[in-house]
Amino acid sequence: MTEKALERKIKKNIYGLPQSALAVFPPGFGTVALEECQRILAHPWLSTQLTPELTLLKNEIRLDNIHLFALMELLLRSQTLTDLRLIIFAGKVSGKKAFEKKCRDIPWELYIDADLSIKIKVDSVASRAFHETGLKTILCEILALHAGKIVSGENSQENTAIYAYLYHDKLTVSISLAGDYLYKRGYRSILSTSAPLREDAAACCLRKCLQFARQYDPNYFPETLLVPFSGTGTFAFEYLQMQFHFIPGLFNREYAIQKMPFFRQASFAFLLKKAKEHSEWGKTQPTLRLVCIDHSQTANAALEKNKQLFVEGVERNGFTFPTEILAVEQKDFFSEKFLENALMGNIFMPLNPPYGIRLGKHANSVTFYKKIATKINEISLIPQNKKNHLTGFILCPSQETWSAFRQTLVRQHDETYHFTQGGMDIRVCQFFI
Repeated sequence: MTEKALERKIKKNIYGLPQSALAVFPPGFGTVALEECQRILAHPWLSTQLTPELTLLKNEIRLDNIHLFALMELLLRSQTLTDLRLIIFAGKVSGKKAFEKKCRDIPWELYIDADLSIKIKVDSVASRAFHETGLKTILCEILALHAGKIVSGENSQENTAIYAYLYHDKLTVSISLAGDYLYKRGYRSILSTSAPLREDAAACCLRKCLQFARQYDPNYFPETLLVPFSGTGTFAFEYLQMQFHFIPGLFNREYAIQKMPFFRQASFAFLLKKAKEHSEWGKTQPTLRLVCIDHSQTANAALEKNKQLFVEGVERNGFTFPTEILAVEQKDFFSEKFLENALMGNIFMPLNPPYGIRLGKHANSVTFYKKIATKINEISLIPQNKKNHLTGFILCPSQETWSAFRQTLVRQHDETYHFTQGGMDIRVCQFFI
């Protein structure tokens, strides 16, 4: 196919037709991800004639009647999504031959070319077709004619992944527009080794807690973000992105869509230009103070490095980062004197304490969580804090730690929800004092 013929086909079948996609979110955060998608699509920077239809499913959001430009905007703007996958086929198949025919009929030249390295993931549930390994072999043989390289293994380097999901006789084939998962923002150099929390899950936790607090004080706005056990700074950096409308797309990372035949550089550049216009950096005098404290020298050194890279990302886009708003302290959360001098106004306190073996072989997690709740009680009684609200949340790895924290904490309101990370069920206790 000539370049002009391919361009006409892309224009007709990709940009000329409504698309469907799957937005993947951190397990347990479907409502938060759905609300963010709805907000972005209701106020697009690049308008289209289509009105997207969103359906919240168990592990993803189905997007129908959506333009590719809108998908590109979601890709760049979302903080809560893990991946965004363009559906390239959805229909019925029955058995191995039908699977092979449908996959061969997909116009792969519209989506991939020799510049792309592909990983294939097949999931077959209650299907009459062959085992997943057999289906993957078929798909590999087909894609070998189009992609630059087919790779496998957890540590393999690929530009993107193609997903084939077969449920009974219903097949959905999709391609990730993100490539690297979206929680890989592009500014971090060092991940936490204490109690790691993915950026997409952290962003969801922050949003849920602010919504929770505003049920009781509609005007609640944090003036101090206090992050005990701050690790490498995930909560601080996710909050800064949310507060100053600095989208993840402005950081130094690539997206798989940039290597796909249908990619439009002009539209991509336009969205980044609009992102800079909508950013709040420098438009208002910040009243926010962020205090990150951790007793670990290693964690604080990593946080300082990530802060440097975050600041460079902000300044690379023409903004000035007010470095005075973010303090990194190697101190003990339980140091009362430090806290009295550091806090002002409404306090927002996200807590992701170390737990389990990370506390040490002989540490008692239940006692540790009681101690945290006791310290929060003390902070709420500091004279200047009595005039303001203290709200936040804590991640609890077990029923016992959650119960110990909740029974010890003196609060006006609380709420608990669950999410899953790394196969672990995490209880999140939100509180409002």
